[in-house]
Amino acid sequence: MSTAEDDRVRTGLSVIREEVTDAELAELGVDLVGDFPGSTAADFRRYPVLSEGGWFVVVKHQPSLRSVSREAWGLLGPIALASTGLDIA
Repeated sequence: MSTAEDDRVRTGLSVIREEVTDAELAELGVDLVGDFPGSTAADFRRYPVLSEGGWFVVVKHQPSLRSVSREAWGLLGPIALASTGLDIA
């Protein structure tokens, strides 16, 4: 296997975990001092997950993986069908 192929296999797929701000945590009702003592907004991330109930976009406290928000996402998650948004009359 060549080096380029080896690197491709090694890195694999990844999920982008977006940073969450203090203001966004406050909107979600998270009290950092009371709920997560010693944590900052840098300890939280937003990303998609697939569960038995379908796709969700969650905000989780990364050290404990405790969810603070879970919103339903599209049926196919990151996949958009070519027909999405078409108005067929």
